[in-house]
Amino acid sequence: LSGFDVVVLKTTFVTIRGRVFCYQRGLLRALEEFRPDAILCEGESNVLGYLQAYRYRRSHPDVALIHWSLGGLPGVEVDRRSLRSRVKFALQRDFDGFVVYSSFGKRYLMDLGHPSEKVYVATNVCDTERHSRAASELSESRSEVRASLSLPDRFTVLYVGDMGPGKRVEVLLRAAAMLEEVEYSFVLVGGGEGFEELRQLAAALRLVNVVFAGAVNDEIPRYYRASDVMVVPGRGGMVISEGMVYELPVIVHHADGTEYDLVQDGITGLRLKEGTPEDIATALRSLRSDPAIARRMGANGRRLIETQFRTQTMVSGIMQAVQSARQRRLHGRVVCKDS
Repeated sequence: LSGFDVVVLKTTFVTIRGRVFCYQRGLLRALEEFRPDAILCEGESNVLGYLQAYRYRRSHPDVALIHWSLGGLPGVEVDRRSLRSRVKFALQRDFDGFVVYSSFGKRYLMDLGHPSEKVYVATNVCDTERHSRAASELSESRSEVRASLSLPDRFTVLYVGDMGPGKRVEVLLRAAAMLEEVEYSFVLVGGGEGFEELRQLAAALRLVNVVFAGAVNDEIPRYYRASDVMVVPGRGGMVISEGMVYELPVIVHHADGTEYDLVQDGITGLRLKEGTPEDIATALRSLRSDPAIARRMGANGRRLIETQFRTQTMVSGIMQAVQSARQRRLHGRVVCKDS
């Protein structure tokens, strides 16, 4: 990070009933030195941080607080009567505004009880400009890139992300076992927790058409170019926009909510109802059997990113939330003083 003031605080991670929370030491002191007009508090795992932000605002009542998160996760129903929902709402209700990753996240917060006018959508996307440049600079054909990566020249399915349990990569492997190995290749880019277990599962399923590429950085545009389709079998979201920039149709089940904005079923990709191995296998067969539709979805996806969901669009959504929350806070203070 460069070009602006940034302070990195030491962070302690605390596990409470299986959930990890982070505590940033010296946060109140840093806020006193910086004197912000608004504070963006990111994510539920940072609840210890935004409780400190609440404390800071007691002595600085003009400061606007904005909560920035997923809003909620697809597949998780909102029950306003549950203890979890009531606690969550109680912790959030004094925020002056909310930034959420998607329109799904906004609906989730509204179902929880927050007013629509306080919730702003900044659909979470990648650095679209950088990836767009990288895609435009790739002059090689799909077949040529596959050859350079030592991949077979056949219908290629791409997964990008870490291998943790919430990603459901094992479901993709079981889908691969249902498909003809001479017609499909599966490329898994990423590492982390679960990597070795997934390699063992692929061996147990006797999958010879699966490549574990590991962590990839500079070469990631080439893997996108080498592929025909991207599958996001579980949680995640940033890679959806990345794949769309490279004109890949995206197959998704329950991700992080951004799929509600980005993956228009049958237009830019396929939204699965069940997310089972059978569901994924059926979707892959349909795209492989009709390359023209797959290409059309990919082109539609890139067009959608370029016209509606660029990085700058996300930045604008965040700034609107900050400005609105700041005005709401100052207006509320004036009303209180006048009354």
